[in-house]
Parts: sequence; structure tokens; C-alpha cells
Amino acid sequence: MGYIFRCFILIVFLSSLSFGRNDKLFTKSELDYINNNPVLKISMLNNFEPFSFELRNKHKGFTLDILKRIEKISGLKFEVKTSRWSDALTSFKEKEVDLISDISYTDERTEYAIYTSPYYEIPTFIFGLKANLEYKDNKSLIGKTIAVSRSTFYIKQLKKLGIKVLELDTSFEKAQAVITGKADYFLASYTTGQKAISDNTFYTLKVHGEFTSIKKEDLRFATHKDNIILRDIIEKSLNKIEPEEFSYLAKKWINNRFDNQINFTEQELSFIKSNPTIKYSEVNWKPLSIIEDNKMKGIMGEYLDLVSQRTGLNFEFIPSKSWTHVLQQFKEGKIDLVPGVGSSPQEKQLGLISNRYAKYPFVIVTDDRYTYLDSLADLKNATIAVPKFYTSYNFIIKNYPNMKLFITEDIPEALIAVENGKADAFVGHIATSLYYISELHLKNLKVAGTTAFDIEHHYLIQKDMPLLLSIIDKAFNSITLQERKDINSNWIQTTVVEKKIDYKLVFLVFFIFIIILTVFIYRQNILKKYNERLKESYSDIQSIMNSTMEAILITENRKCIEVNDSAVELFGYSSKEEMIGQDLLNFISKKHRSLVKNKIKNTVKDPYELEILTENRTNIKALGKGVNLKLSGKNVRISSLIDISDIKNKEKLLIEQSKMAALGEMIGHIAHQWRQPLSVITVITTSWEVYEELGIFDKKKVLDEGKLILSNAKYLSQTIDDFRHFIKGENSSSEFNIKDLIDNLIRLLNPSIQNEQITLILSNKINKQLIGGQNNILQALINIINNSIDILKQKNEDKLIFLEVKENKENKVQIIIKDNGGGVNENIINKIFEPYFTTKHQSQGTGLGLYMTYNILEKANASIEAKNCKFTYNKKEYKGLSFTITF
Repeated sequence: MGYIFRCFILIVFLSSLSFGRNDKLFTKSELDYINNNPVLKISMLNNFEPFSFELRNKHKGFTLDILKRIEKISGLKFEVKTSRWSDALTSFKEKEVDLISDISYTDERTEYAIYTSPYYEIPTFIFGLKANLEYKDNKSLIGKTIAVSRSTFYIKQLKKLGIKVLELDTSFEKAQAVITGKADYFLASYTTGQKAISDNTFYTLKVHGEFTSIKKEDLRFATHKDNIILRDIIEKSLNKIEPEEFSYLAKKWINNRFDNQINFTEQELSFIKSNPTIKYSEVNWKPLSIIEDNKMKGIMGEYLDLVSQRTGLNFEFIPSKSWTHVLQQFKEGKIDLVPGVGSSPQEKQLGLISNRYAKYPFVIVTDDRYTYLDSLADLKNATIAVPKFYTSYNFIIKNYPNMKLFITEDIPEALIAVENGKADAFVGHIATSLYYISELHLKNLKVAGTTAFDIEHHYLIQKDMPLLLSIIDKAFNSITLQERKDINSNWIQTTVVEKKIDYKLVFLVFFIFIIILTVFIYRQNILKKYNERLKESYSDIQSIMNSTMEAILITENRKCIEVNDSAVELFGYSSKEEMIGQDLLNFISKKHRSLVKNKIKNTVKDPYELEILTENRTNIKALGKGVNLKLSGKNVRISSLIDISDIKNKEKLLIEQSKMAALGEMIGHIAHQWRQPLSVITVITTSWEVYEELGIFDKKKVLDEGKLILSNAKYLSQTIDDFRHFIKGENSSSEFNIKDLIDNLIRLLNPSIQNEQITLILSNKINKQLIGGQNNILQALINIINNSIDILKQKNEDKLIFLEVKENKENKVQIIIKDNGGGVNENIINKIFEPYFTTKHQSQGTGLGLYMTYNILEKANASIEAKNCKFTYNKKEYKGLSFTITF
């Protein structure tokens, strides 16, 4: 227990109090607002990568992580509504939501919105064709058409500059407009614009430079103009988030998305080139600064090394006799930088102050007489040892003027005084305190608590070097949270005491629990009354519901509150009462319950296929659709279902027919290939009769020829086994070996390939176990290769099929099949996996082969991608279609 708690205290100290107390952060009216509005609606974007976007139906991004921190700090909960920017802004204007994220300040928007401070600023870049040589500066854009995001904040400013504006919804549409000539350029952030280019292979586009005629896009939260209190809560929560955490999130979502380098301006790069060496000075302040061999080590030394690595600047140490001498040399211009100043008004007057790169609490060090101390106020009638005129000394004199002090010359003397009983406690910087406790082997001393004072560390820079300030701030922002923790752990060791039990806090938690429980019970009673009213209102629409052929279920919080007659019949119940009150998922097969929950969560309106579960536990294939509505003031979901079992059975029959047709064609080719081994067997057995008649029967020769017969018979038997296994069904979750799969595939298709005089180029170095069912995967691969064979039948020469098996960078197995059949029209390539879609004559294809392939691979948790490709083989260029299957 003691060891675990000590580790916990160290983490709290060294994380710069990132999760500090928030009980005094908000006013009483703000706390009342939080309690009365536990869930607020917020509009966020679904296509603003990396800040707020959706990937595979999951919302993520920099802004969402900021919002989660605001939730933890404030106690608020947010219901997120994601959409495109124009829809998000409209929803906010019409007060469908309480606030909006990723909004930039404009004078026009102040009519309906009030803003927080910006949590990130993005420069805007201009993108255009690589071949466009007209762009030199922003003046060359006058009269040109620029594609921008609909309703973005700088549209009016562009028009004032004489630029024509084309408003579009997505970055893809903006980039496409430039490609097709509808616009000359498009504006976007660097990350968003580059992603639109790379994701859509628009490699004729490039970034022309930063668009400096407008302000940087300042990302903020905004609330309605009449909701100042909510804005203030969000603002205070944002201010509570430490700069190190902002830096960590920026590194996670933004800086790492393209490269890890700092984007310096041309002026900053020129400064670095012109000023390769920066002079600085410090004195010993262990372990923050340790001066050895004319160089600074310690915590500040490691930060300085990181700044040097990030910027390319060299730092030259200039010795000083004392801290006063350091400041004197700075005033006289003999040094450019001081790496260990605070943020006091006196220090700010000396020069430019950088962003904070570290923050540490002042701690209380005692012996075993004291348990955990909440503050210095707990040390009544105690004597505090502090060095004279140190920061801790000034802090106590100002805030605790009646505190009894034991004055020393330095920190070691003060700590030894506590160890020897001359003083009750020492107050000082956590880093120096723990360093000297360890260095002086003061085993009886421990960190017993913290004070209300934190000391911040900044760089002091000459006033005539604003570019150096900008360079260093960017370097600080690039330092990750893990790097900061590593620096602290290198120089700070811990000795702490266990915290005493706070019975006031226990009682407070229990009291809050009782309140929450009471509120919960009251809320449940209110919901019960609302449900009864809702049921009464449904009587008006029951006749309409019962007249439809679809099964209709109305649910509230997934609980079924009404059904129609068709639903009772479809699910096989005797009455509506048997269905009402059940969870909607009770009517869904187990394997599709996650799908339905996801559709409900994301308010999906489009129809989708699923399996429903009847009263007698039978699964039925159905087509479902749901929509969220507000009835009688309550949010409900209306789900409609229709039985598609007959359609699916007919489709399954067609798929089986397609499979049998493929088998028939392969059997024809294999039967042709069997003639040779059968002929060999016939000739040998006939020759034995001749040997007997002529009296030249040679036993050794007969045994050798018998082995040849056995070899050919094994070949025929293997072919039969391959067909038998292929036709036999199997579990899609069974294991198989990828090498065995490819060997079986070649044996089955080789006759068809040879019959059409096609060259098969095989590359397989993978021998690995996979899950998915070998026969099912084999059927999918046969469908793909048969398509290639059908295409290559029309060619007279150079018929090529390539089959490659490899592992990608994520160690996933990939099977790549491509041919030189010329490829598929780009307008229809996205449709080739749809059912009944075929480019063949109606008499030659059903359009189910690739559809069946897609379904097989999906059930095996594999993916398939088709694309046209160009490649060179034997110094000759070819064009064809490539399929990539990834397990």
C-alpha cells in the first residue's frame, strides 16, 4: 500500500498537476448550471481531419480529445452531432445544439455567437495545378476562381480582394474543381489539402504556398449569445488544460500526420543560418542546472539539448559567478539567453519571456512526525527552514507572515536542520528538495504535501531577438509529454508519505451518492409517466401502422412500446402484448445485434440487411430501416422490417448454379488433361501382356513401370480429392495454411490455364496459418482467376496471370492477382462487386461471381480491393486488372 501510494504521489507531482482540483474553479452559478444541464448538445465536423472527423463510423480527432478533457474538468457531458461544416453551422444558428466547435471568429458571427479563446491556429494554404506557373503572390489571384469550404469565415474577405469564390462542401470537391477546371485554386489547411490530394491520387496538384491575405484559422468553441455562462465554463476548462497536454495532443494528431519536423518560416530559417551559436549562462541549481566542464547539465540542460536538436542551434555556455552576475551579463548583452527564469513582472521587464517549458510545485518536507499535509496551514506553531531570499522564503513571508522561520544560507543546510530536529519542515522546489534528500542520504525526510504555489520555468531572451523567441517556442511545443516525463525521471527520485484518510471527503462522496440515487429514482418515475402518455398518443396512428405490409416496431431507449399486426405475424407471436416491453435486440439474431446497435447509435436511416429472431428462435433474413422521431415530446425510433428470405434463397440458388458452372468448365479441362496419365497406364498394362506372350517378362522392369502407374494414379486421386474438398462446405472460422491453399488452387485451375495457353507467374514465400475456411477462400480465388481466364480467351498472344502472396507492413497476408487483359472501365470498376453486375454477354455470366467472392471474404474477416494497373514484364508494358485480398 505504502509503495503504491508513493508512486502515485510522484506521478501527480511530475505530471505538473495536469489533473488538479477543480472544486474552486467555477462560481456557484456556474456549478448550478453544470448540475442543471448535465448533457449538452454540440455540433462537430465529420470531415475536418485531423481535428474532427469520422473514420469507419468512429468519431475522432484533436478537438474531440480537447472536448473529453473539458468533460473531465467541468463535469459536463456532451452529446456530439457530427456533420459537414455548413450543416453544423446551420444547426447551431437554429439552436438545435448548445455549442459548436472548430469555429473561427468573424464580426458577422458575433450577432449570434460568443467565443472562447482559440485552442489552435491553422495557417491557410493555396493549392493548384503543378503546371500552373501564373501564381507568384496573392495579387496574381485577382480575377481567379478559388474553391473554398461552404460558409467559411473568409469568403467576404476574398471577394473584397477581387477573387471569385466557389463554395463547396468537402476538400475532395474543392480539389476536384481544380482538376476539372471549375476553379483555378482551392484553399485549405496544409494537412487537409494534402490528404485530399493523396487520398484521391490528384498528383497533378501541389501546394503553392501559405495564403497570408487572411488571418490564420483560429479554432474555437462558441455558444449562443445568450449563454455567456456556458462560454465561461468552457473557457475556464480550456485554461485548466496544461500547455504540455496541448502539446502532446498536437503531437498526437497534427505534427505526426506528415512528418516530425518543425515548420519554421523563411525568416526563422534565415535567423538560424545567420546565428548558429547562441550564448547563455546559468549557475548551479541542482538538479535543475548542474554546471560541469563549462557546460550545463541537469533538467534544464536536457531541455536545452532538445531545443538544440529540434532547431539546429548551438548553445555556448558563458560562466557566471552568481545569479546576479547572470542577470548583469544579460543586461549588458554579453549573453543572448537565460534558460532558468520564472514569470514574475520583474523578470518580464528584462526581456522576452518564452512559453513555459516546465512547471513544478513547491513541496513541504518533514520527518516521520507528520502524516500527509494539505497545505502550510496544517503546520500550526511549527518552525519552517528556508534559505534567505529564495523564492520559497518570499512566498512564506508574503502569504504566511506569522509563520516561524529558521533562516539558512542554502537548501542543504535547511534540509539538515529538519533532519536534526532544529526545524519542523522545509518548503522548496520539488526537484531540488528530492535531489538533496537523496544526495545527502537524509533517510528520515519525506515529501509530506504540496503548497498552493507552483514555480514555472521559462527562457529569458534579448528584446531584439523576437525570431529566436518564436523558434524556441516552436521547439518547446514539439517536446512530447513522454519526453518531459523522461527528463523528470532522470533527475528526480521520490520519498513520500501516505495520505491520511479524509473522512470529510468520504462523507461528501456518500452524500453526493445519495443525491444522485434520489435524482435517478425520481427521473425513472418521470420517465414511466412519460411512457404511459406516449402509449396513449399512439392509438391515433395504430390503424395506419396495421395497414402496411412491413413489420413496424416503435422503441424508446431500445424498449419496444408499440408494434403493428405485421410485426406480430412476422415474429410469430400471439399478440402485441408479448412483444411490447421487450428490448429491440431480443428480436435480432445474436450475430447482427452489434450491427443494429451501431445503426441506432449513429442514427442511420439507410436500409440494410440483417437476420431477425422469431418467437420460436428461428432466424429469418430481413431488410430493415430505422428513423428517429420525436413523438409526444419523447425521442423514439421507428423500425420497419420486411421478410426477404425467398429473395435470398433464390439468390443462393443462383450462386450455387454459378459455382457448379465454374466446376463444370474446370472438369472439362481436367478431363482433357487426364488423357495423358490414363494413356500411360493403358500402354504399360498392355505391354505386360506382350512381354508374357513373347516370354521376355522382366520383373525389375515391371516393378519400375508399376511405380509409374502408381504415380499417375496418385495424380488422378489428388485431383478427385481437391474437387471433393472444394465442393464440401466448411466452417468459415476454421484454420488453413496459405501454402496449401495456393497449391490446391494451382492444381484445380492449371488445366484450365494450360488449355487457354495462359502463362501463370507464381510468387509465394509465405507459409502461415490463417482463419477463414480454406474451401470458401479457394472458391473466392477461383472466381477471380476464372474472370481473368475469360478475359484472356479473347487475346491471341501474351496471356499472363500473376499470383503473388506476401506480407504487408502491418504483417498481414496479402494475395494479389492481376492479368494483362486490359482492365475495366473506370466508370464501372466500383460496381463489379454488386450482385448481377457483369460485363460479359448475358449467356456467359450471371454477375454473381465477384459478388459471391466479396461475401465469402467479408465473412472470413478479409478485405478485397480491385483497381486497374499498369506494369512491365519481360521489358514489355501491359495493362490489366488487379485484385488485392488482405487477411
